[in-house]
Amino acid sequence: MASLIATRARIAQLDTEIEKLRQLMDSLLAEREQCQQVLADYKYPVLTLPAEITSEIFMQFLPSYPHRPSFVEFQSPSFLLQICRRWRDVALATPALWSTMELLLYNSPHHAQQRDLLKMWLQRSGSFALSILFDYYKESADDEPLIQECIEALLDHAWRWQDIDITFSFEELCKITGAMPLLRSVTIGIERGEERPETPVVLFADAPALKHVDLHASFNPFILTLPWSQITSLTAKALYVKEAVEILRHTTILEDCTLNIYPNEPGPPTDFSIPSLPLRSLRLQCVGGGTDEMRQLFRALHLPALQTLLVHEGFLGPDPVATLSAVRPNGYPQNIEILGARNSRQVYQAAFPLASLTVVTPPLQEWD
Repeated sequence: MASLIATRARIAQLDTEIEKLRQLMDSLLAEREQCQQVLADYKYPVLTLPAEITSEIFMQFLPSYPHRPSFVEFQSPSFLLQICRRWRDVALATPALWSTMELLLYNSPHHAQQRDLLKMWLQRSGSFALSILFDYYKESADDEPLIQECIEALLDHAWRWQDIDITFSFEELCKITGAMPLLRSVTIGIERGEERPETPVVLFADAPALKHVDLHASFNPFILTLPWSQITSLTAKALYVKEAVEILRHTTILEDCTLNIYPNEPGPPTDFSIPSLPLRSLRLQCVGGGTDEMRQLFRALHLPALQTLLVHEGFLGPDPVATLSAVRPNGYPQNIEILGARNSRQVYQAAFPLASLTVVTPPLQEWD
């Protein structure tokens, strides 16, 4: 009997404790709900910015030109899509974010993914001017269809090209047609092993803003014709002497020029008639120690406005001082750098005492 009384008392005691705990639980739940409401009502300062300012911040986040982001690197607009819904919406509504891209098709298993991303970025970029780096390597014949899809996608938007760095075959270059009003800079590489076309390819004939051209690998101006008369800046990594002369003959407003010259292949004599050029900066490197034709090329230059000259001594012949003086009859360049020099710095310093002078003696690594 006594144990029953004690049990009933214990039950009453437990009921009291449970009620206290229930009240505490209700209090904690209410406080928790208040905290959640505070969080729900809180706005992160960055999320309170107008979309226009957030968009500009995103633009500053991207690497500065001429670097172009790849599709998946950290400094890619794709990274911004992963932060939150607000940032995703702003990024997708900012076409300029998607107008600069790097597409390197070197790994076959990822070609399909990169093709899809390319098409997606081109769509997101709207009507913005495009800055594109595109290069590829065919590991097998199976790569051809996907690579061609990428090239066709780029060509569909050629009218929006502004700054491009492309490696195409001759056949693909022939497909670049139509007006390109925004194009201002091109870097061109020719796919190795490509057969030359039977008729010359005319490139960028309707690109009035094009001023800068960078020619990678072998380039034959007799096969590929550009609007030379409007070019002000030129870089060419591999030209024969006769090809360099042909280009210089037509780039009549050229101001900045970098040429890597090879000796001519056997053939008819070269006509070295070149008009006076308004060049302010000239860099000439030759493969080997220089040839008579290379020296003729240099002596044919008349550059009254030249301020900076970098030249391999192979272009200057047995009397380099006289040759240098003849290039700019009214004086000499302010900055002179002689590569592969066999004459001492003192020889040049005595002739050009007021110039900023650098003389590099052999051996000289091939210029890049």
